Amino acid sequence: MNAAKAILKQGKSVLLICDIQEKLMKAIFESNKVTQNSTKLINALKILDVPMIVTEQNPNSLGKTIPEFDISGAKGPFEKTSFSMCTHEVIKELSTICSGQKPNAIILIGIEMHVCIENTAIDLKNDGYEVHIVADCCSSRTQQDRLLALERMRGIGCHIATSENVIFKMLGDAKHKDFKSILNLIKTPSLEIGLNGKL
Repeated sequence: MNAAKAILKQGKSVLLICDIQEKLMKAIFESNKVTQNSTKLINALKILDVPMIVTEQNPNSLGKTIPEFDISGAKGPFEKTSFSMCTHEVIKELSTICSGQKPNAIILIGIEMHVCIENTAIDLKNDGYEVHIVADCCSSRTQQDRLLALERMRGIGCHIATSENVIFKMLGDAKHKDFKSILNLIKTPSLEIGLNGKL
């Protein structure tokens, strides 16, 4: 894999938040840890002015995006029934979301890993995006489905990251003007959710 494509930069990266909804999260493996790690990532990327897009799968049945997330200023939430975030509305937003241009890189978090996350990753890769799957901010109802989906997504060229890995890539330098603000968020390590050295 080309190392240059693993870079994340402000102004060229977007966060996609996939279906992290109240009723669905009740059934998700390590949901509390996913929530805490995702909240940390979202808050850091808001400080860095990274644009965000949110979807909700059939919200009438599965509820709204969990209240722990500050998604003010995000595009959406866009309702969907497809098992990919790449709906007409989301594709339209992506086309101009970075100061009128498409992003180079997509940071992807959400549930379920083996359904909507994986299908979204496939669609995004086919559209030419570099896709960063944030492993500690994604899950499924079972750990088995989660881990196998990560392996498959790595196999199609996705970058498998963690929340802190993404934050530090976006910062790039301790001299970044927002480093001190974000330092308060990263003083507490992100919570581990059972990768167990398998990836």
